[in-house]
Amino acid sequence: MPGDGLGARLMTLLDTVSKTGYNRAFARPLTAGDRAYLAFHRLNPGEYQDVGAVLFLDGPVELADLRAHVAERLRAPRARMLTDRLETVTVRPADRRSTVHETHWVCDPEMRVDERVVAVELPSAAEVAGLIGGDAIGDRRIRAAIDGIARRPVDTSAQPWMLYLLCERGSAGAVVVYRTSHIAQDGAALYRSLHLLFGGEDEPDLGLPASIPRPQAGDYLRFVSRGLSCLSPTRVLDAWGGQPVGPARHTWITTELGPMRDVARRHDASVNDVYLAALAGAVRAWSFPEWRDDSRPVHALMPVSIRIAADQNVLSNYTSGVRVPLPCGEPDPARRLARIAKVTRRLKDGGMGVVEHHHFPAVAARATPRMLSYAASFGGRTRELAMVATNARTIRGPLAVAGRAVTDLIGTGPLLVGRQHLSVALFGLGDRIGITFAASDSVPNHERLAQLWLAELTELRRAAPPGGVRVPVQRDAGPRAR
Repeated sequence: MPGDGLGARLMTLLDTVSKTGYNRAFARPLTAGDRAYLAFHRLNPGEYQDVGAVLFLDGPVELADLRAHVAERLRAPRARMLTDRLETVTVRPADRRSTVHETHWVCDPEMRVDERVVAVELPSAAEVAGLIGGDAIGDRRIRAAIDGIARRPVDTSAQPWMLYLLCERGSAGAVVVYRTSHIAQDGAALYRSLHLLFGGEDEPDLGLPASIPRPQAGDYLRFVSRGLSCLSPTRVLDAWGGQPVGPARHTWITTELGPMRDVARRHDASVNDVYLAALAGAVRAWSFPEWRDDSRPVHALMPVSIRIAADQNVLSNYTSGVRVPLPCGEPDPARRLARIAKVTRRLKDGGMGVVEHHHFPAVAARATPRMLSYAASFGGRTRELAMVATNARTIRGPLAVAGRAVTDLIGTGPLLVGRQHLSVALFGLGDRIGITFAASDSVPNHERLAQLWLAELTELRRAAPPGGVRVPVQRDAGPRAR
């Protein structure tokens, strides 16, 4: 959802904060994206949009050591933002004489680490024996644990994040799950949080632009055109199995980023184009009979960051989104990639995110809660969108948890349970990436999608650009499936 681009200037000192008793507590206003997701949360009790990451370690850590590690990190001044919680505050705007009550993020130095960092016992091998999927039994146990955690909404009355240590019998484990409310964090903020908790003293390179130019007349026209295009319905596949029902189920693969970069270079495309082209191919293979006589595309919501470098040290939500057609009906992988690259290139050249960055804060401040909620839940409108496809890029490492190195990192995107069929997310650490598929339990054979995505990447590596010369693909150690 959109943000307001105020960055560090959002930090203010307030004289009165209700429900806390603090004097001159640190607080900051909500961004436009925060407002939208909060409105959805309040208007739809029992529904939530949480996101997260899964960190795989090179050895087990004890729960007590993890809690001590987090407590030590939170003592650093730069990590104060991780103690923020939603509070109703009394403020006196500069243009008014009277005070007003607003929801702000308020620093709470008395947060209880033990309540935010907990252990979850991995299910037994017998308990997950019925899980479908070709991965090893240990990974099925992790999948089942993540599915269970996804059914626990993050408590937004406290600090809106949690750490779960997945343990064998006892209190030690080698997998840590980070969960946060989308009200509080987008992908960049999630990476910032992970760096504050587990990174070094350096600043993470999130690849944020220094500024976003002011919109011109053409940008407004293209913005309206993109909005109108979202009114047309997307294709609804029989393979979805009807309306989405049941909890989120997660599958994923991890692999090297290098092959995707190689494909992007050879085909004059971006890594994001390769990601989407492999996704389109995976959906095609998964629902193949439906593409024999009908080539109409399905559409994905592609989140777009409108955060700038000045906002790097602020959490919150600074994203918008655009609808992208996935040409699953195209049988040739190279032409499929070329078609996607043409669409995304046109979006980039058309000022994608420019109007949103400069105008959504003012719009959000005047919008009704219902309007904001509609914007925050657009990804769950299956009439217009088949899925959400997030690309959070990768975070530069290394990361370490209580002395143990993080070897792999995957993301878990938001899935609106009961509204949405599929949410796909690309996250990663250094030169390794993970592609995670979160599907409603009612979607048949969704477990196949992760491996099908990997197979499509292999096909793209073999494919020559349309009209070009085939370039031999260098062999590597190959990906690891989870």
